[in-house]
Amino acid sequence: MRVLLLVVLVIAALAAVAFWQRDRIETLLRAQKAEWEHDRAVSAMGAERLDEAMVPMPDGVRLATDVYLPEGAEGPLPAILMRLPYGKTRFGEVRKWMRTFLPEGYAVVVQDMRGRYASEGVWAPYPDEAADGAATLDWIAAQGWSDGKVGTIGCSALGETQLMLASERHPAHGAMIPMGAGGAIGTLDGAYGFFGFFEGGILNLASGFGWFVAAGGKTPDRMGKPPVDYPLGLNTLPVRDAVATFREDPTDYTAFLDHFDDPAYWAASGFIDADDRFGTPFLIVDNWYDGARESLRLAARMRETGAEGTALILPGLHCDIGGAFVDGAVGDMPVEPAQGQDFDALFVGFMDHHLKGAPAPELPPVRYYLMGEDRWMDAESWPPAAAVTETFYLDGESLNREPPAQGRESFTSDPLDPVPTIGGTICCTGDPDQRAGPLDQRPIEGRADLLVLTGSELTQPLRIVGPMRAHLHVSTDVPDTDLVARLTDVAPDGTSLMIQEGALRLRYRDGYATPELMEPGKVYEATVDLRDIAYAVPAGHRLRLHLAGSSFPRLARNLNGGGDPYAETEAHAAQITIHTGGDTPSRVELSILPDG
Repeated sequence: MRVLLLVVLVIAALAAVAFWQRDRIETLLRAQKAEWEHDRAVSAMGAERLDEAMVPMPDGVRLATDVYLPEGAEGPLPAILMRLPYGKTRFGEVRKWMRTFLPEGYAVVVQDMRGRYASEGVWAPYPDEAADGAATLDWIAAQGWSDGKVGTIGCSALGETQLMLASERHPAHGAMIPMGAGGAIGTLDGAYGFFGFFEGGILNLASGFGWFVAAGGKTPDRMGKPPVDYPLGLNTLPVRDAVATFREDPTDYTAFLDHFDDPAYWAASGFIDADDRFGTPFLIVDNWYDGARESLRLAARMRETGAEGTALILPGLHCDIGGAFVDGAVGDMPVEPAQGQDFDALFVGFMDHHLKGAPAPELPPVRYYLMGEDRWMDAESWPPAAAVTETFYLDGESLNREPPAQGRESFTSDPLDPVPTIGGTICCTGDPDQRAGPLDQRPIEGRADLLVLTGSELTQPLRIVGPMRAHLHVSTDVPDTDLVARLTDVAPDGTSLMIQEGALRLRYRDGYATPELMEPGKVYEATVDLRDIAYAVPAGHRLRLHLAGSSFPRLARNLNGGGDPYAETEAHAAQITIHTGGDTPSRVELSILPDG
């Protein structure tokens, strides 16, 4: 009997261990499957895979690094480097660039960032990435197969860390192609856009929660993704508990929330700031419905400090390099497939020029896609020098070119019944029906908590090329609330297609480093950045402006209490009043490119 009881206890103990270790076991199984699939892909490419190297960093942490050489290669060779947090043998983008560059005579080097998968250490975005990247370049340059020249490529986190590495001005860093890398911008130009985690001082909830709950582990034993109930997570209050509801291990999600307006924290976190200098030739690639605004600012900063390069802005979504041309649309906006280009050939030509001495591709400082007219445009700067500012004033339910008489319009924003997000830069909601990009906004235009102001019919096309900003005079009956501004293109059939959307948490109206609550009833001027765009509104269409207090779940709800917005649990409805005309000229300023 005692033996039987002992067996039962042992089985129970093993079952308990298995239960508590299920994430680790599932991670190991997924890793093994991914490794098999990766090996098959490498074999099909005919590449030679060298033994995994554990490359030492200055502090002794070793980073797992794979090297692939072209079939029959005779060195020394230039190298293409990818550093990533997603697993060097499991992330599809790795194989994409291997297939592109190995046949062109490049070695390909792939490395797990510190604290990720096969590498040692503890991961965080991104205090160690510039130094780790520089040490990796030192190691590559010292290898017998290397000619000492290295190009970097990759999207999102793979792009952001390229920019941080470029701030080291390492002599081996011969060229870079960061894509979808606007999250690197940090405090540059007052952006406070770290990791793409914030917009206008507001948590990008869907993408922030979605990323950290799925991939926020800080050590190699925590690379598994737990089961996630996305609606539960996105609706969790307080907001700071959303990730911890599903992950028992620590992540940087709460650290980001706690330190948003702490410049010292971000100065130590590796994101780009005004002190950074650059010299690496670059081709920075982004999409209008991703981080194009930030990428354009980063490209301008790199040129100002000594680097040569191009910002290439496409019409698609995050890391969707050319997909809009394949699909013939982005969101509900048609895109001409014939305008698609061989971007892989462009990227190879760019690397060949800087790493092999081949002729330079013909690229201007800025090349962008003009939506609505379906054509590529070149510029020496952003916005283009020919662009002028055109102002549209808010007046009741109208947008007018002339300032109106004094007036006001009010609405009530209830965080327990937020305005739903339709399209834009949303991602990671777990809902396959939650589409991104420029979508028809009519489903929300009848809501009482949404001001809708419409302009007159355009007699000629209006080419919006550059930044868009709403300068609003606002008062409210709570100490803090949010403003969401959205510009749409209204067709004769009534379709109201999003052009772009922006937001501002009003405590940050005078700057992110100087938050200040509002005095109820007092009128303040606040500027909402509607992001940048190149979009031609046809003649016969109308401009329309939405103003609301929320866009959920893309943005975290402000509970309007004036405390820590991510610790609050008690919701307060806010009456928001927009003051117009006279000495409170609320208006939208658009960058317009005239004919010719």
